[in-house]
Amino acid sequence: MDEEICDLTKTAASHLQTAAFYEIKDMPRGTAMHLLFADDPAIVLHSLNLQLRNNLRWEVSRTAAGHWLAVIHRAEDVPPVDVLDALKRDHKRLDAMFSQIIHLTDRNHLCDAQALMRAFSAALERHLAVEHDILAKAIRTPSNATGLDPTAAMISEHKEILAQSAMIAASYEEDDATANSISPLLAILAGYLSKHEQREELSLFPIWTGAIRHAPEAARTDLFARTMAILNAD
Repeated sequence: MDEEICDLTKTAASHLQTAAFYEIKDMPRGTAMHLLFADDPAIVLHSLNLQLRNNLRWEVSRTAAGHWLAVIHRAEDVPPVDVLDALKRDHKRLDAMFSQIIHLTDRNHLCDAQALMRAFSAALERHLAVEHDILAKAIRTPSNATGLDPTAAMISEHKEILAQSAMIAASYEEDDATANSISPLLAILAGYLSKHEQREELSLFPIWTGAIRHAPEAARTDLFARTMAILNAD
């Protein structure tokens, strides 16, 4: 069956990104959107991806008529393409788990929140294992203009995240545990996680991306396989 194609070849350049945005923004999971462009849509697609918080993936091909066909998917509908893509997705997965812990705790479902906190802690340790035991050991990072090594900063922040996580996990074990006693701890860690992930993705991930891109293909393949095995371990 032929896929339905949204033809944007006659859309003015000044309206092109807006037109594409309204076609894509409500795309359901498990579906693909086919957009036809008169010119190379690379800039438009990258801008849209930033606008939609890096939630798009796409393939572009030329048609017999010389147009550009972009087949666009939601990121969660396609496998990660490399190590850093996998780590960014894992950030979102960890954030979603932690948001659910906050939701359960606020509603005083402490047993469910405690169980999910244990799962979160295990997933967090797997994530950090990739960053510490594989990437940080394999890729040296130069100090920035202030003399700070971004890898050292990352490891320091990870220690704080692990300490806060352990404190929260222990708080659920207390006999007098309540939502009122645990929620402030969750709020503090939620804010710290958000700032940490943003700093990490902006300062450290680009360095790792560049180093991996210049590695031999066999090394990249092995690194990706090891990363996915750790992140997906039970």
